Amino acid sequence: MKLDIKWLGFFAIAFGVFASVTEQTSAQILVPKVTDHFGLSLPHAQWIMLAYILTVCALFMPLGKIADKVGRKPIFLSGILTLMLGGVIGSIATTYSLILIAKVIAGFGGAAIEANGMAMIADIFGQKQRGKAMGLYMSIIGFSAIAGPLIGGYLTNIYNWRALFIFNVILCGLGIIIALIIFRNKELNIQPNQITGAFSFDWKGGFLSTATLLIFLLVITFGNQEGWTSFYISSGIILCLLLFFLFIWQEKTTKDPLLDLNFFKIKTFSLSVATRFLAFLSMSFSGFLMPFYLIQIMGFTTTTVGILLAPGALSMAIIGPFSGQLSDKIGTKWLTAFGMTISGTALILLAYLNINSSITAILIGLTLQGFGAGIFMSPNNSAIMNSIDSSNFGIGSGFMNLIRATASLSGIAIATTIVVITMTQLNFEPNLSNITDSSDNGIKLSFISGMKNSFTIAGFIMYISAIISIIRGEPKPINNS
Repeated sequence: MKLDIKWLGFFAIAFGVFASVTEQTSAQILVPKVTDHFGLSLPHAQWIMLAYILTVCALFMPLGKIADKVGRKPIFLSGILTLMLGGVIGSIATTYSLILIAKVIAGFGGAAIEANGMAMIADIFGQKQRGKAMGLYMSIIGFSAIAGPLIGGYLTNIYNWRALFIFNVILCGLGIIIALIIFRNKELNIQPNQITGAFSFDWKGGFLSTATLLIFLLVITFGNQEGWTSFYISSGIILCLLLFFLFIWQEKTTKDPLLDLNFFKIKTFSLSVATRFLAFLSMSFSGFLMPFYLIQIMGFTTTTVGILLAPGALSMAIIGPFSGQLSDKIGTKWLTAFGMTISGTALILLAYLNINSSITAILIGLTLQGFGAGIFMSPNNSAIMNSIDSSNFGIGSGFMNLIRATASLSGIAIATTIVVITMTQLNFEPNLSNITDSSDNGIKLSFISGMKNSFTIAGFIMYISAIISIIRGEPKPINNS
């Protein structure tokens, strides 16, 4: 196969992924604008983001598994088309309910794209090039995450919030055209339809996994707000555990499970998944708390905060391809461990930020964290995909995205809990508006104490992840060419 065919395929996939990620990250700009337009309360406003996130997380595994069976191209293309449909509905929405419907439909599309993007990359590129391709793939996601808010801010300033949906419709339209043209090439090695008889799918497993994830994510999201010991949250935890055990039982007893639990008998797979979860859990601590620190404590404008956060994301996006290419030559475990160690050290440095910290200190911590993340992500992704057979790349990719999303939301909940407990112990009400309005430095210092505790814990979790990465070893060769 000619090398240029592979990279043309990569471009088509990357374009679709760019559309999906910018749809998600531009919501940071979209939500406040839609909230003002419809006069929404904060609880109503958060459902605009939750509608998308919950849908995507619930469908990662089912759509990944279906793509393993019916072929990745049709699922990927239908994902772009569905994402575009969500954009069309959002652009003409006249009510809050239609906005929610648009985000749910877009969530279907986002799940189909992201659950298959990495799997298709793994199909096209063999083990000798997979690290480099994974690195570039992570760079696309990184640049998309930066581009989303920037494009969103520009379009809403020049036009209005509907322009965000229209932009995504145009982007998806181009994505479909590009994919249809490039995917027609028969030399492009993407898994086709594998069904030889009647279509079979683990519908019970799909339902149980979806229900478990939805309840888990709702508990994580509203746990601090409602109280972890409240009736609703306690009931949610019990129901979530019950559904989880039913899901495990279903997967063990069915002939064609949604998620083959034998994957977890593969040491490299299970430990790489564990390090991925712990890494995203730790990184979400700073991703969530740093904007509050920069705006509420340091008094920076949102524009300045965007500039301060950009170097970390850029360093991750830039170093990713180099780390991935290097892992193709020297293996994955030491690079993964090294990257996690750097990120852990960055979190410890961020824990020492205070009310008088310089911009230089802030930039060093954030850039170093992004640098470490860029080093470990690509090799870790390669280790996971290289440890399973190519026929399972779809469910593997979907599961990896699910781990990222659930770890990030869990990290936000844990970080919030730590800050709330710390501020309460110091006799301050954990209300962020009080931090902004108060001239008393005491409440600001109490928040910083909570942030310090959070970042210290996150740093040591990263160090534990690095140790696990060394223990897991390298994936055994599988004929995935």
